[in-house]
Amino acid sequence: MTNPPMDELRSRPMPELAGGLRARKAIILSRWRDTVRTLLRQADEMTRRQLENSLPALLDRIADALESDDPARTDRLIDFSPAHGETRFHQAFSLNQLLMEYAVLRRMVIQEMSHALGRDLQAEESVALNQGIDVALRQAAVAFADFQRAAIERETAAMSKFLSFVSHDLRGGLNGAVLMIEVLKRELSRQQQFAQAVQDLDVVRRSVLDTVRTMERFLYAERLRLGRMPVRIDDFNVQDVLAELRRVFEYQLRDEQIELQTFVEPPELRLQSDRQLITIVVQNLVSNAMKYGKRQPVTVRAIGAAGGALPPAVACRIAVADRGPGIAPERMQELFRPYVRAETYGQQGAGLGLFIARQAAELLGARLWAESEPAKGTTFYLDLVAPK
Repeated sequence: MTNPPMDELRSRPMPELAGGLRARKAIILSRWRDTVRTLLRQADEMTRRQLENSLPALLDRIADALESDDPARTDRLIDFSPAHGETRFHQAFSLNQLLMEYAVLRRMVIQEMSHALGRDLQAEESVALNQGIDVALRQAAVAFADFQRAAIERETAAMSKFLSFVSHDLRGGLNGAVLMIEVLKRELSRQQQFAQAVQDLDVVRRSVLDTVRTMERFLYAERLRLGRMPVRIDDFNVQDVLAELRRVFEYQLRDEQIELQTFVEPPELRLQSDRQLITIVVQNLVSNAMKYGKRQPVTVRAIGAAGGALPPAVACRIAVADRGPGIAPERMQELFRPYVRAETYGQQGAGLGLFIARQAAELLGARLWAESEPAKGTTFYLDLVAPK
C-alpha cells in the first residue's frame, strides 16, 4: 500500500503545535468521549472503552511526528494507526461511522489547538495536523475494509461448500427420481384412464429437470470461481458436441415443441480444444435461447476457419440464435454478471447461465459476446482460437 504524502510532518518540526496537542489531550479526550457516546449509540460499552483507551496513544504519535523532522516518528504514526479501535471491526460498525468518529476528532483537535496557542492556526500548522489525522483515518479505513473483505470471504467459502454439498447430493437423488418417473409414465400410459396422471407426471419431471440444471449451474459456477476446472485439450468432432445438445435437451425440446436447428460448416469440422468447457458454454447459451425464444426455433451454427470468413486466429465460431424479444441496449453490459438477469418475461432462473458461459469461455481464451435486436431476437457468438 502506498502511503500518502506527509511533507509537513516529515520535513518541518513544529514543537509548539506538538506541545499544545499534549497540553489539550485530556480535554480532547473528554469532548470526544461525550460526543462519540451520542453519535455511536449502537456500539457497546466495551467497544467505546477500547476506542477511548487507544486514542491517547494515537494523539501522542501525532504529537511526536509534529515535534521532530525525524521521518521515523511519522512512520511510527503510520504503523500504529490501524491499532486505534481495532475492536470496532467485531461490532456493528459501518465505514460511515468510522468516518464520523474521525470527523469528530479532526474538529476537536483543530479547535483545541487554536485555544492552546491563543490564535488561529497558520496554514502549514493546519495542514500538518490534518495530515496526521488523515493518515490515521486512511490506515483505519484500509484495516476496516480488509477485515470486512476477510469476513465476506469466510462467509462465501462456507456458503459455497454448503451449496456444493447440497447440490451434489440432491442432484444425484433427483436424477434417480427422473428415471423412476419415466418408468411410471410408461406403465400408466398403457391405460387410457391414467392419461391425466401421465400429463401430471410430465409436469413433475420438467420441474425436477429444471431443479437439476439449476444445481449444475451452481456447481459449475463454484468450480469456475475456485479455479477447479483445468483446461484439457482434446481433438473432437464438433458434430458430436451438437448431437450431445439434443440428448441433453431432448425432453424439453419435445415437451415445449421447440425445434433445435444445428449446422456445422464444413460438416467434418474438428477442433483441438477443451470439449467439456465448450459444451458448458453452448449448453448454457442454448438453455437461455430456449427459455426466452417464445418456443420459436433455436439455431446453433458452427463455422470453421477454412472458409476464410472468420477473423485471423479464430479457429471456429459458434453462434446460438433465438427469435425471442431481444435485449434492450442498456442491459447488454450486464448480461454476463452473476445473479443479474435482464428482462425475465416471466421466466424463472438464478442468473448464472451466462456468467458460467463467460467464465468457461475465458478459460478457453475465447471471446463470448452477444448481438440483439429488440423484438427480433438475440445471437450469442463464441470465437474459439487455435491452441498454441
